[in-house]
Amino acid sequence: MSSEVFRIVPRSASIGHLLLAGAIASGGLSSFVSAQDAPKPQPVATAPVPRTALPLKLAPRPTKSAITADDLMTRLYIFADDSLMGRDAGTEGSFKATELLAREAKRLGLQPAGDSGTFFQTLPLKSKKVDPLSSFIAGGASLELGEEWGFKSGSTMTFTDTPVMFGGVMGEAALLTAEQVAGKLVVLTVPLSQAAVQQAVEGDVDVPAGAAGIVLVVPQQAAGVFGYVLRPGVFVDDPAFGGQRLIVGANVMPKLFTSPLGELKAGTVGTSVNVKAILDVVPSPFAARNVVAILPGSDPKLKNQYVAVGAHSDHVGMARRAVDHDSVLIFNRIVRPGGAENDDKMGNAEQFTQINAELAEMRKSSPTRRDSIFNGADDDGSGSVAVQEIAELLSTMKVKPKRSTLFVWHVGEEKGLWGSKFFTEHSTVSRDSIVAQLNIDMVGRGSATDLTGSSKEGQDLRGGPDYLQLVGSRRLSTELGDLVESVNTSKKHNLVFDYGMDSNDHPMNIYCRSDHYEYAKWGVPVTFFTTGGHSAYHQLTDEPQYIDYPHMTRVAKLIADVALDLGNRAGRPVVNQPKLDPRGVCKQ
Repeated sequence: MSSEVFRIVPRSASIGHLLLAGAIASGGLSSFVSAQDAPKPQPVATAPVPRTALPLKLAPRPTKSAITADDLMTRLYIFADDSLMGRDAGTEGSFKATELLAREAKRLGLQPAGDSGTFFQTLPLKSKKVDPLSSFIAGGASLELGEEWGFKSGSTMTFTDTPVMFGGVMGEAALLTAEQVAGKLVVLTVPLSQAAVQQAVEGDVDVPAGAAGIVLVVPQQAAGVFGYVLRPGVFVDDPAFGGQRLIVGANVMPKLFTSPLGELKAGTVGTSVNVKAILDVVPSPFAARNVVAILPGSDPKLKNQYVAVGAHSDHVGMARRAVDHDSVLIFNRIVRPGGAENDDKMGNAEQFTQINAELAEMRKSSPTRRDSIFNGADDDGSGSVAVQEIAELLSTMKVKPKRSTLFVWHVGEEKGLWGSKFFTEHSTVSRDSIVAQLNIDMVGRGSATDLTGSSKEGQDLRGGPDYLQLVGSRRLSTELGDLVESVNTSKKHNLVFDYGMDSNDHPMNIYCRSDHYEYAKWGVPVTFFTTGGHSAYHQLTDEPQYIDYPHMTRVAKLIADVALDLGNRAGRPVVNQPKLDPRGVCKQ
């Protein structure tokens, strides 16, 4: 599951507190659950947790048509193996992971639904590096790169003696004509809010027709965005991922206009600027690929509709240096029970006494193991192999579901929902033909000792033997939410659903942080299935030997039955709730 991009903080805060990996965001929705629906907090287990009885490595075995714990275990030990190096998008490990997924889809007899008759939909992934000689001169003054200005682009931008024109506030349509803005950079101020700054950096911002480009003015409290947009890395070179833009701090405004900001009116022309935003761009050495496959439906008419079942294949790669695995395991359980969600917790003297005692006891029976690979067994190896098991079950049925089943293993979810965004922008089937999307992300844990999240009011949520979180199941279609509940009861899965993370205005914003959102924003009803967070979230300790395979099997069987119900029912789930703005910023 993806995490936040950055937060607005005081200017004095460090860059380390400004930036996190991933994506969030935007528009309000009516409430379907209250905090009272969430399970009551349970006490944290304080006894030492022994090393798991499952092995570190496991020899693969043939899988069966039914969904079983043995099959899920075999698949996950392969998919979360060290050889895949943490499956970071655009790396050799991710490339190998998608090869494995495509090979299995072919073995199961699924039809390829990617590019040019293959199972792969390749994202235009490129690597970028900003040239420090980039310059921005306004009113004879040179702005400092990374402190006063930055830029987002897929290529070098050059503006010579280009006048600027004030266009008002970003998102508020100014009545500027094409003749007015012709050849000018339109300056738009960004409101002081997380959603607005997120939109300015990552979202769609309209460039007035005829303008040379846009300059976005961010509040000084959000000056950390300069480091974010200027850092070297990979990006998806596609218009849907945000166009070119210059970004400056609010303190730069006096260098652009002679009048104070409060006196500026839309259409006011300021100084002329000279900009060289120099970007070195090369293709990524390894392709980033969605794996897309179809099980054709059995009904001649309904087979042109699709039930989408998906997960994300990527994780977060490797650490720069190896550390002691068991120390991390114990430290996170005691100090950071939410894993990366608690990365601000450093521990106290009492906690470190407990950590050292438990580590000493563990050392009596097991040697030190150095570890540098974020295996991502739960996030989202568990979802990826659950989709494989569901595909194997459906593909071996004598009578296939009436509707077709669309299986998509998305890449780059950890980078900010890249694969699902690219797929829904360039869907290989008609987007309107997708009747629902079932997203499976982190379904391998959920025990009573796992901190699975928190209520809107900040109370801890914890799992249990029948635990499963649902997010978004009634946000577009109450019918879909009812269907999931009905299948759970009628098929005797007897899982206990936790809706505590699905509350409106929940600060963790989970609805916006996994691949289902990219479908929901286009009006496709979704349900996000997860067993929630835990101390190994985005940690080196997210490995296959710590997964609860019997619990994971129950979850996968439930989702398979939901997919079957959707595939065979007479009508598609009715969208009876407000739709999202597909070009807006997501806020739960």
